[in-house]
Amino acid sequence: MPLTDVAIRRAMPAAKPVRMFDGGGLYIEISPAGGKLWRFKYRFGGKEKRLALGAYPAVPLEGCRDAVTGEWIPGAREKRDEARRLLASGVDPAESRKAQKVQSRAHASQATAGSLPDETAWASRLPGRRAQRELREEVLYETAARWFNNHGYHGTSLSDLAKELGITKAALYNYVANKRELLYNIHVRSLQAARAAQDSASTESTGLGRVRKMIFNYVAAITESPTVTFILLEDGALAPEQAEEILAARRALDHEFRSWVAAGIRDGSILPCDPQLVSLLVTGSMAWVTKWYDPKGPWTGEQVAEATSVLYARMLGSAPIGPLPDSVGKIVPEGGLWMPPPARPVGGNSRSGRSARSRLVDR
Repeated sequence: MPLTDVAIRRAMPAAKPVRMFDGGGLYIEISPAGGKLWRFKYRFGGKEKRLALGAYPAVPLEGCRDAVTGEWIPGAREKRDEARRLLASGVDPAESRKAQKVQSRAHASQATAGSLPDETAWASRLPGRRAQRELREEVLYETAARWFNNHGYHGTSLSDLAKELGITKAALYNYVANKRELLYNIHVRSLQAARAAQDSASTESTGLGRVRKMIFNYVAAITESPTVTFILLEDGALAPEQAEEILAARRALDHEFRSWVAAGIRDGSILPCDPQLVSLLVTGSMAWVTKWYDPKGPWTGEQVAEATSVLYARMLGSAPIGPLPDSVGKIVPEGGLWMPPPARPVGGNSRSGRSARSRLVDR
């Protein structure tokens, strides 16, 4: 059955690479980390070969015209058909691509030496169409994630996003079908980061080691990329099947995390506690990191990740945990990472206001 954009967007990563076939040798491979890469499988000279066609969604299923630049973006099916035409004429698509790369490098070298017209040298230094589209998509998702976090799904409109991005609302439809799809894709990115964080931590030898490594991995991810963020599921924000898909994936991650806590209790690395309560505390605290973390502040994302993982290790661990690394502890300003605003008297003419001022004077 041919692929659809909906099926590709909804496809979730697994422990091993997943392949979804479209036909004519074309398929998309979903890596455990969540990357979606187009491949073309073919035979040439009696051998089976594979040709990389790019990453989804930078390379869409079907070709389309960029609403911003007006340039044509070749789709995966279009690239497959071109490769099949080469095969029909007796040319290996992989070797043809290698030859094109060699020729491109030669042209770039000549342009550097000044033997080609100025516009060729200029074009060789500018990002390609695909790179420009990926950059625009990243800015779109960063902007949308911030708006959804600050204003909620129902308090955010595509007009708000278009205005901040400096484009028309119609141009946004070149990247997403609607606001719901945009929110869904951000949820998927968050789940991919969480899955990658847990997969990387699963090799630790103790339950506490896995818990600590997962917390570090996830906090490092969400502080590095504004699009990898935890967004609450608001009623009616996603279609029922989308909401169930996201919730099911979250439940699977939560079940695995609780099993690590239980394993830590059994192996003695974690003190006796309720795994469900631990999961709720960890999930809740990590969900708020993007609310208060400021990349321009005194801490880097990795320092926040290290400090957070150490704090939980101290809270859960059965053995003493060493001090924070010097690179983290030395840069903590006086008063900590965040200071609450000074208390102000309530009501200028109220009794509570007068008593508060009198206490301040007495001090």
